[in-house]
Amino acid sequence: MSEFASELHRGILEAQQAAQGALDTGHPYEAYLYRARLADLLEMAGRHGVDTSALVDAGVREELAEDEAALRE
Repeated sequence: MSEFASELHRGILEAQQAAQGALDTGHPYEAYLYRARLADLLEMAGRHGVDTSALVDAGVREELAEDEAALRE
């Protein structure tokens, strides 16, 4: 794995953990900001062909989809 892909993976895992931690401590807006960062990193990974399918929980992917849908309204 390249250093670029490794750093993307690290950033994705950190953003996902931080979003969950913010939710657990009652900070939904902070969780949203971390999910936005996560969405940016996933988009960048997709552009560069970096596989992230095993990194992000299904529940988090659903939350990201809901965030995106809310922004389009």
